[in-house]
Amino acid sequence: MNVPLGLAPFAGQSRGEHALVLVGGALACLVGYAGAAAAFFGLAALGHGEPVGPQRIAGVFASLACWGFYALAFVRGKGGPVTDVLAYPLATVTLVPFAFRWTLFGPAWDALADRFGFFLFQPALFVDAAAHVVPGVVLCAGILTAWASLLGEEAVTAWQREHLSEPFREAFVEE
Repeated sequence: MNVPLGLAPFAGQSRGEHALVLVGGALACLVGYAGAAAAFFGLAALGHGEPVGPQRIAGVFASLACWGFYALAFVRGKGGPVTDVLAYPLATVTLVPFAFRWTLFGPAWDALADRFGFFLFQPALFVDAAAHVVPGVVLCAGILTAWASLLGEEAVTAWQREHLSEPFREAFVEE
């Protein structure tokens, strides 16, 4: 089974190292989410039926922690070139807060059905998604931009040769 080129991992890492990146991203997201909620509002603020403001603020911190972790993994050449900046963080900030709340407070099937039954008519769903995505994307872009600008062209090219597979470089990187 061939992995699509953009989803292939960085060169030279084991499956264990790759799995550790996923676990680390999930832990960073969980610490950001639960830590922010506990520090500012108490974990009970994440419960079902509670106001959404604390959940959104915790989501912002989860986003920052998650995308920050994956950006640093990218810099170290762990994970994958596309997965670290898009696929893994999106999946992580979608699943970890949801799973944490359901583990802590139990499932809320009626709330889930309400949200996805008429999701087009619920602007709050888009606000929640933005709180979980936008801050992290901005942080990730900032980290990667600062990293690349500090390295310089030659060091970035050397990093690409070391960490990106040959087919990926041929398809996506101008040399």
